[in-house]
Amino acid sequence: MDDNNIYESIDAIKEELEKLNQTQVRIALFGQPGSGKSSLINALIGEDVARVSQETDTTISEDPYKWEDLILTDLPGYGTKNFPADSFFERFDVLSYDIFICVFSGKFKQEDTEFFRRLHKENKKCIFVRNSVDSMFEKGKSIEQLKESVTNDVREQVGKDVKIYFTSCRTEEGLDDLTQAIYENLNSVKQIKFSLDAKAYSEDFLEKKKKACYKFIYLGSSLAAANGINPIPVVDITVDLSIITGIFDRIRKSFGLSKEIIEDNKPLYNERLLSIANKVLKYTTKTAITKLLEKVAKDQLEEQAVKTILKQIGKRIPLIGQGVSATTSFIVTFAASKSYCNDCAEIATAILKDKLYSSTN
Repeated sequence: MDDNNIYESIDAIKEELEKLNQTQVRIALFGQPGSGKSSLINALIGEDVARVSQETDTTISEDPYKWEDLILTDLPGYGTKNFPADSFFERFDVLSYDIFICVFSGKFKQEDTEFFRRLHKENKKCIFVRNSVDSMFEKGKSIEQLKESVTNDVREQVGKDVKIYFTSCRTEEGLDDLTQAIYENLNSVKQIKFSLDAKAYSEDFLEKKKKACYKFIYLGSSLAAANGINPIPVVDITVDLSIITGIFDRIRKSFGLSKEIIEDNKPLYNERLLSIANKVLKYTTKTAITKLLEKVAKDQLEEQAVKTILKQIGKRIPLIGQGVSATTSFIVTFAASKSYCNDCAEIATAILKDKLYSSTN
């Protein structure tokens, strides 16, 4: 688990888990009306949380959308009659956002330029998105020529050599590049939270999700073992099942695996994937998770197996000082949770691959 052996006490684990749980990723979208900001919010989250309208201007107030710890806000027009520039930053607490996304689908506007320049003075990170790329057309010009023209126009307007991300919420073109750009502009803790909550459009981002889940699993498993209030039958260990149930729920939601999605995609599974999908659906209750922990304990907790797992997760884990039972509880919980995460990742990858294959044929 890479650097997970740096924790030498349960207090350090609790502090780190609390820090992770309290961390939010705040992203503000701004730009011209009708540019598809609401559609982009839905695409980044993977759920239809923002109302998509055909009206030319529906954003008349600050409009935040929360998905777990990912908050995306559609800001109203900067420097307008209703929202003058001199009070805009204070009114909407602009500097509290981690990243800004300037969204446009037509000509880049002066108001967007002015807002960007103020953000730049405050050292805030801004990503430029030309949305609805699938509708770009001009007789006699290729799509690459049109993209080059848009890029040159924006760079001339803002006076900087900025990168433009071309996206389509209908075809999903460019959404993976945009997601990766947001990830790269966050600090390490917020990268974990963003990986957990944002929708994956590539196998690479699914791998980031899996690694973020591993971090969450390590911290949660340690705390579940330390709390140890629920005995696991047959083996001499206790764990906090509420924490473990929460871990499993978070993993499923991170990979976008609702019961409906798993069931709807069953026709594409082979026999092995079908078995894994059924396991993912099975372990949603404390009773089922208890039986899983019992099975993992029986399978892995011979003396040699314990030594092997300890070597894999690092030379130091904080529960060692609390006795064999607590350490064993951690090993069982960690192994069961990691296995569940890997199963969820495999199902999510199969669904994504099928979608990517279908879109190219």
